[in-house]
Amino acid sequence: MSDKANNSKDKHVEVKEMTNEQKLERENELLRLEVEYLKKLRAFQMDPKGYLEKHKQRYHSNSKKNSN
Repeated sequence: MSDKANNSKDKHVEVKEMTNEQKLERENELLRLEVEYLKKLRAFQMDPKGYLEKHKQRYHSNSKKNSN
């Protein structure tokens, strides 16, 4: 079996073994991430230049770290 198939199977088994509370916590986490993403997308759509200027330093510093 390929590594991808094994990884998918392992993830599926892990999900089955999660308690109901753990599943809800995971869903809650994913929903929070989605809301955060949508807020950033809306801010960017309303003012692309302003959004990029506000976040310019963060992106610039991240790109320096990756080039090392």
